[in-house]
Amino acid sequence: MRAEQPRRAGRPGVSRSRLTGARRGVLSIASGTVGGQVLLLAAAPVLARLYTPADFGVFTVIATLVATVGAVAALRLEMAVPLPAEDRDADALVALGLVCALVTGTFGTLAVALAGRPIADVYDQPALRVWLWLVPWAAAAMGCLLVLNQLAVRHRRYAAIGRRNFLQAVATLAAQVLFGAAGVRAGGLSLGLAAGQVTGALMLVPGARLRDPATRAGFHPRRLWRTMRRYRRFPLVLAPSGLVNVLGNQLPVLLIAFWYGGTVAGWLGLTQRVLAAPVALAGTAVAQVYLGELARLAREAPQQARAMFLRASRQLIMIAVSAAVVALLAAPAIFRLVFGAQWASSGAYAQALAVGVAAQLVASPLSQTLVVFGRQNLQLAWDIGRVVVVVGAVAGTWLLGGSALAAVWAFGIAAAVSYTACWLLSLTTVRAHARVADRPDAGATTPRRAREPV
Repeated sequence: MRAEQPRRAGRPGVSRSRLTGARRGVLSIASGTVGGQVLLLAAAPVLARLYTPADFGVFTVIATLVATVGAVAALRLEMAVPLPAEDRDADALVALGLVCALVTGTFGTLAVALAGRPIADVYDQPALRVWLWLVPWAAAAMGCLLVLNQLAVRHRRYAAIGRRNFLQAVATLAAQVLFGAAGVRAGGLSLGLAAGQVTGALMLVPGARLRDPATRAGFHPRRLWRTMRRYRRFPLVLAPSGLVNVLGNQLPVLLIAFWYGGTVAGWLGLTQRVLAAPVALAGTAVAQVYLGELARLAREAPQQARAMFLRASRQLIMIAVSAAVVALLAAPAIFRLVFGAQWASSGAYAQALAVGVAAQLVASPLSQTLVVFGRQNLQLAWDIGRVVVVVGAVAGTWLLGGSALAAVWAFGIAAAVSYTACWLLSLTTVRAHARVADRPDAGATTPRRAREPV
C-alpha cells in the first residue's frame, strides 16, 4: 500500500477524523468548482452576444453527443477505482479504463465517417457535418478524465480535483470566447468544450503517477485480465446502465432539437448551461467525496453509511430548494435582463426545468449508493424507467401538438418524478445494509461483502 493511503481508516474510533476529512474534501473540490462556475456564469452574457441561438443549437447537439458517449467511454470502470482494497487492482482498473476510452474514440471516428452526413441532414443543420468530428475524441478525453478523477478520489487528492475543476472551466471559457471573437460561430462553443475536456484530463495526469513502478505493477497483463474478470459487472451491467442513465438526460434534448428546431435547442442549451451551475457547485463536490467515503464505510462500517446518506441528503435538499425557488420566481426576468431579449425564452425554460434540476441535484450524487452496495441491477432498472418516463413525456407532448415550452415542462416534471424515485431507492438500499450490519450474526457474512461491495 502506498504512503498516501493511511491505514488509520481501518482502526476503530476514527469516524470524527474521517468526517472532517470529508468536509475538507468537499471544500477543496467546491472551491475549484465555484471558481470555474462563477467564471462560466459571468461569461455567459458575453457568449450570448458572441453566438446566436442557432449557434447554441449546434453546440447543444454536439455537447449532448459528447456527454452521451463520454459517460460510457471507459465502460464505467472508473466507478470501480475507489473500491479495491489493493492499489494494484485500482491501478489495473485505471489502465483498463484509459484503454477503453481511447478505443471508444477510434470507433467513434469511424462512426462519424459513416453517419456524420446523415445526422446533419436529419437535424437540418449543415454545420454539424464539420463539428461532429469533435465528438469522438472529446468523448474519449471525457472518459480519461473520469478515470483519472476517480483515482484522485481514491487517494483523497481533493485539492487536485478542485484545481482541475477550475482550470477545465477556464480552458473551456477561454477557447469559446476566443473562437467566438474570431468569428468561428457554429463550432466555437464545441471547440471550447473539447479544449476543456482535454485540459481537465491532462491536469490529473501528474498526480496519477502512471510511470511509478508500483503503479506499473498493476498493468501486468495477468492482473489486467483478473481485474477485468473480477469487475466484469461494471462493463457488462453498469456500462449499459450508464448509457441509459445519460440518455435519460440527453435524449429528450436531442428529440426537442429534432422536433422543434435548432433555435429552440439553442434556447434550451443556454438554459441548461446556467442551471448546471448549482449542480456543479454542490452536487459534483459532494458526489466525489461521498463516493470515496461511502466505499470505505461499505468495507469497514456499513452501519454508518445510513447516517452519512441522510446527512448528505439534508445538505443537498437545502441547496436544491433555494435554487428552485429562485428559478421559479425570477428566471424570465433574470434571463431577459442579463442575456438580452433574444434569450427571453430561455428564462421560461428555466422555470420549466427548475424542479427537475433540483431533484437531480439531490438524487444524482447519492445514487452512487446503489453502485457501492452492489445494486447495479436496481440501478439499471431505474435508468430504464427514467428514460421511458422522460422520453415518453416529451414525445407525448409533441404527438399531442404541444409547444416547445410545453415539451420542456413535461421534461422537467418527468425528471423530478424519476429522481425522487432514485433517492428513495438509494435510501432503501442503505437502510437495508445498515440493518444487516447491525444483526448479531452479521459478523460471519458482513466482512466479505464489506471488502467487496461490488
